[in-house]
Amino acid sequence: MSWSVSDVAMAWSAIRPRNPLIYHITNAVAMNEQAHVMLAVGASPIMSWNPLEAGELTRACDGVLVNIGTPTRESAEAAFVAVEEARSAGKPLLFDPVGYGATTLRSELVERLIESGAPTIVKGNGSEISLLAGAGGAIRGVDAVETGDSAKAAAGVAKKFRCLAIATGKDDYVSDGKQVWVVHGGHVWLKSLTGSGCWAGSLVLAAAISCGDKFLGSVAALVAFGIAAEKAATVSSGPGTFRASLFDALSSLTPCDFEAAGVRWDKRQAF
Repeated sequence: MSWSVSDVAMAWSAIRPRNPLIYHITNAVAMNEQAHVMLAVGASPIMSWNPLEAGELTRACDGVLVNIGTPTRESAEAAFVAVEEARSAGKPLLFDPVGYGATTLRSELVERLIESGAPTIVKGNGSEISLLAGAGGAIRGVDAVETGDSAKAAAGVAKKFRCLAIATGKDDYVSDGKQVWVVHGGHVWLKSLTGSGCWAGSLVLAAAISCGDKFLGSVAALVAFGIAAEKAATVSSGPGTFRASLFDALSSLTPCDFEAAGVRWDKRQAF
């Protein structure tokens, strides 16, 4: 498997004409921004924690994103309903195990949801993915403080849960359990914006659905996020202006931006 810059650019460009409807059961900190990011790139978001409509929304949408960043009883119940419905209906589901390992509640919730077999993509920071893989790692609150070998961890999670696994960080690692690809790029100011990792999950799912290839779509979204962050930084004076400029950059990325940025991904040893 290998992709050209044109392949990656086309995968990203598929979002706007496809206009995927993505049901988010996500955290209160990032929900508003995830909606903005989806609209900026041409996807359609809908957000709800209500378990009474979770099944119907799952059936109506093109994909589901479950993010446990601010867990509540209601959001957890909605997540279990959506996970079961997505599995039955064969809907793509991205699971973001935010803060896995930080508390017993989060750890047990993540394990129950991921062991359902419904997630097609599991995306977390390096620590979360390393902990899920049983490969070490440490978390403080919801932030990664020790990641271990993210490439090996992504491959481990992909094999263990039969999904595509993504470990984000300074470099991002994407694995289907057979091969691992690393994606380079981005900007340090992304760490200054709460929820930026959550935004990446929304972008990954939108691209994966739209291009019809979850591996290529995931790589394309991560590459696009990195390019947009670098473009935004050039016209920003700090994290505040960077945030607004990032939305602008994401909304206006073209194939020319990918060509100018060049190849930002390479294959790593399979595990």
